[in-house]
Amino acid sequence: MSDELAGAIAQVQGSVQVSLASIRSRLDVKGEDGAPTGETLFFYQPRSFLVIGSLAEFRAAHGINEEKYSSFELFRRSVSAPEIITFDELLERARFIVEAGEQERQDA
Repeated sequence: MSDELAGAIAQVQGSVQVSLASIRSRLDVKGEDGAPTGETLFFYQPRSFLVIGSLAEFRAAHGINEEKYSSFELFRRSVSAPEIITFDELLERARFIVEAGEQERQDA
């Protein structure tokens, strides 16, 4: 794990804690007139994401550096918050969503 990755994880986790501390864990919803609506919102651990690096960093001259890639995968799977994703994985997720939406429109 690089110093940058460790620092980024600590920064995201710290930001989540600050946000949770500034927001009450329970909020009774009030209408425009200030009267309670009977609705209650609860805040729990929000999902957080860290977008860092690229899977291309694990490519060597003659293929994938399996030791580095394996270490990265095992590490990120052991961290529950934030979810760690690479820039190229995020791009692929976005492409999939856009293509699925386009296909859905064509089928309609």
